[in-house]
Amino acid sequence: MNLHDFEYFNTLGNLLSFTAAAKYSGVSQPTITYAVKRLEKHYDCDLIYKDPSHRTVALTNEGKVLKMHIENILDELALIERAIEHSKNKQIPIGFPPIIRVKILTQLLQKKENIDFIANFNFISGGSEELLAKLLSGHIDFSLIGSITPLNHPNLIVKQLYEREFYIFVSKNNPLALREEISFGEALEYPFILLDENYVHMEAFRNLNEKYHKKAKILLSSSDIQTTGQLVKSNVGITLMTDFLPFADMEGLVKVPLIAEDKQTFHVQYSYLKNAFLSEKLQELILLLDGLDESKK
Repeated sequence: MNLHDFEYFNTLGNLLSFTAAAKYSGVSQPTITYAVKRLEKHYDCDLIYKDPSHRTVALTNEGKVLKMHIENILDELALIERAIEHSKNKQIPIGFPPIIRVKILTQLLQKKENIDFIANFNFISGGSEELLAKLLSGHIDFSLIGSITPLNHPNLIVKQLYEREFYIFVSKNNPLALREEISFGEALEYPFILLDENYVHMEAFRNLNEKYHKKAKILLSSSDIQTTGQLVKSNVGITLMTDFLPFADMEGLVKVPLIAEDKQTFHVQYSYLKNAFLSEKLQELILLLDGLDESKK
């Protein structure tokens, strides 16, 4: 029994075909057959139901148990390989969603001594869901993640940095700019210009739109934050945003709070795997993030 036997059996369990498993693995069909026989001999049980023609494959209960554990073993080995490769590299890959990065880096880089330190990291851009998947698979070691509800995962250490309220942003020339607060229902009179599905903001919008029976009109969805701000400033439409994005202080824009019943919250947290090895640089970064001025978040 060896690691290849585990890999071949896992592939067979996924594809349920000796021919397909052999083709996928780049080996001959007898190689898959012998791997299964070695595993059955080692565990002293049948792992697949016997079909002399090998036309169909079905796992026995013992085979299903073995496959479940093999998947965990292979996932862990992949994590180990990636972690060691990251350790050998000069730059540590960490996830940083664009809408979070600007605000955080602006604070960190206010101290000159942090400029050289930040160069130790390779910032991986992406939406929070994409970065969470990369974190869980070991493709990055650490990530900032935004979410509508606090992140909770059994394999992760999570620390919330701050939470922000969502606002309706409008042009100063829009009648809503004079309001102290509004309901999302009142905003439905105007078309929305939104950040696209790569941003958590869309989830907050969907929550409110569901509440108001999907009556919102979407004029445009874009991944370009500045373009969104410029279009809203021109009074082409309105948008739903947190107030820490780059255009939040843009002249000509007004943020209007939502009424209490419609409020949505954006949570920003950092996260890493519970079994991750944290390098000295990552530990130092965590201390810097924990030390950010709460009043400036």
